[in-house]
Amino acid sequence: MGKPATAARKRKRRAAALLRRRMAAKADLENLSVEELLAAAQEEIDSFQYETAQTLCHTALKKEPDNVAVLETSASLCLEVGNLDGARHCLGRAITVQPEGGHEKYMSMAQLMEGREALQCYQKGIEILTRKVLSLPVVKKVEEGSEPVDMTMQDAAGRNGTAAAAAAGVSEIAAVTVKTEPRDPVLDEGNENLCPAEAEAGASWGATSTSSMVPQQDERAGLVRQMSTAHCSVAELFMTDLCDEEEAEEVCRANILKAIEVDPTNPEAFQHMASFLLVKQEVEEAKKYIAQSLEVWLPQYRAVREGKAATGSFDPVEVCPLSYATRLTTARILIEVEDHKSAVEVLEGLTEEDDEVVDVWYLMGWSHYLQGEEQREAAQYCLHRALQVHSETPCEDGQMVEHMQELMEELGPYIEKEEPDQDVEEELEEDSEDDDEEDNTMDTS
Repeated sequence: MGKPATAARKRKRRAAALLRRRMAAKADLENLSVEELLAAAQEEIDSFQYETAQTLCHTALKKEPDNVAVLETSASLCLEVGNLDGARHCLGRAITVQPEGGHEKYMSMAQLMEGREALQCYQKGIEILTRKVLSLPVVKKVEEGSEPVDMTMQDAAGRNGTAAAAAAGVSEIAAVTVKTEPRDPVLDEGNENLCPAEAEAGASWGATSTSSMVPQQDERAGLVRQMSTAHCSVAELFMTDLCDEEEAEEVCRANILKAIEVDPTNPEAFQHMASFLLVKQEVEEAKKYIAQSLEVWLPQYRAVREGKAATGSFDPVEVCPLSYATRLTTARILIEVEDHKSAVEVLEGLTEEDDEVVDVWYLMGWSHYLQGEEQREAAQYCLHRALQVHSETPCEDGQMVEHMQELMEELGPYIEKEEPDQDVEEELEEDSEDDDEEDNTMDTS
């Protein structure tokens, strides 16, 4: 009887100790500031420790329920774990609390919405982005020998008129959206006021030293890229959810052109135009735009792949500015405009990053197939590899799998060539060298 009683007491002591540790940990969290909790939560998110991050965010929200930074981090965490409703709730609250500050929450919310609701979010995000970019200092070019002058774009426009404003870069972001849509009252609340951060950023010209211009110009470039991408997203809406709108085609084209105007170095903007033109069956024009998109990123990417890029000329972590999925779309467009050489190059780059994606092998096989009999063996290999990957990781696209099977039936089975034995290869090379030496001796004699 004594032993069971002793075991029960031990279990109780362990449970009590665990409870004390948990209470102590909770007390420690309560003693942390919101900023400390937020920093810790971000570290946990970066380490994929989502459960711990949720605890930290929850504690921070209990302290400050309307802290926008915490709400945005909580939304990001909800997206990571697939809690879309939670993300919408946090982003919606952040928008209500601070409707005029921070474009990110509008861009994130737009991706969780559809149709006009998504459009309204993109429009508001672009509006805030435009104000932010206009408030950043830019270096105005002056005559040789003079010191560079820095001023905000708003100041440039006010001091020098339209021409100088254009020279300062205002023309790049002159229009926020091409078509005005009715907006939700929540999105329009407080529209006339800049948030404190924007007001501070828009200080008068000459307030910023030229030594600080590089990071500010980098910031501006990043914001301009986001603005260009947002215009692409608006265009995408009018190609999908809002495609039945009366002026869908016009608005779609105008937003893509604005995306290109805002950031002519954004390859996705040119790619969107190519997609748009293909829908309209304007193949030759589409071919020009996808070629322009490739010009922005492919030469540098090719140099990196071939080991010819100078050290420091590229980001070793992000070698290509386009995502894997975006480059897959690039390849589809290239095949459609019959630029098979570029399509295969893009697809080969994707296989180097991940060779277990059915779509990549299928598209490469399809591209080789379309090139005719000379590429028959390459097509067989790629389609065989696609079906092999599909057997290991089943693909949900039944039509694509059926097409692969039909192509393989037409081409015939792929027969793998046996690799020659290394020793045999060396012997053959030695025999060949001996034969060459004998021939040379006979010629000399």
